[in-house]
Amino acid sequence: MALSKSTRIAVVMGGFSDEREISLQTGTLVADALEKGGYTAIERVDMGRDIDIVLRKLKPEVVFNALHGTYGEDGRIQGLLDLLGIPYTGSGVAASAIAMDKIFCKMVMRHLGIAVAADEVITTHDKMGPPLPYPFVLKDPANGSSRGVFIIRNDEEWHAVLAGNQKKRILVEEYVRGREITVAILGNEVLGDVEVIPAQEFYTYDAKYFDENTRYVPDPDYDPTVQRALHHAAISLHRTLGCRGVTRCDFIVASQRYIMLEINTLPGMTSHSLVPMAAARRGIGYLSLIERLLEEALAG
Repeated sequence: MALSKSTRIAVVMGGFSDEREISLQTGTLVADALEKGGYTAIERVDMGRDIDIVLRKLKPEVVFNALHGTYGEDGRIQGLLDLLGIPYTGSGVAASAIAMDKIFCKMVMRHLGIAVAADEVITTHDKMGPPLPYPFVLKDPANGSSRGVFIIRNDEEWHAVLAGNQKKRILVEEYVRGREITVAILGNEVLGDVEVIPAQEFYTYDAKYFDENTRYVPDPDYDPTVQRALHHAAISLHRTLGCRGVTRCDFIVASQRYIMLEINTLPGMTSHSLVPMAAARRGIGYLSLIERLLEEALAG
């Protein structure tokens, strides 16, 4: 089926993860762009527990998935849409679920020979000591948008985090300081690089979406050999997981060393988002990017 101005498109957003606010921003901007672009059958859907009933009534020909976090980018909404027989933007069930789980995704990265930070997987309890030398990074293994990420520098910070995270599975990684560079992939090809220069120590949730002092440098200047390695790693992971649409791989680059942090299968589309920024440098406007994602979804 071909995309046309009369295609019935449901933009699904919101939901009930802790990234709801950003999802609403993404969904609203996407729906606004489609309507301004002349699309006449746009439905804005704030996902609730009755999402299956809502979609059965609306009968969209395609869903633009603007959800973030739990239920939206972990394979759950994708599985439901597959059962309903509704095409959707972004990756499918398996790619979404693996990419969302940082522990399993790092196993795939290692299998592909992609450099990653040294790590341990722990289950927290109140009397445990620090699992790695300070400083180290503590991550919720199944969260996005830098939610649940902490740099732990001393015993006081370690015990403070333990107090609020009892009996949880946690990913602990060595802290690698360097430049933060993201590589966007669209249609199995490199879309572009963007360097993030956060206003805070690292690219936290607030720095990502709310701090106007965070700076972004499209097409950053760094070692060409390292750049080729980053591009190869990003494409390799994208293809191995079977990702569709657009993905964004985040890296830390320290001189000749680099590590991949994660792959995001549903990158944001807000005013601060990196994928639209990279696309614009390639002459792909915001509406054109949305249309390419919808066309791929409809093509199956």
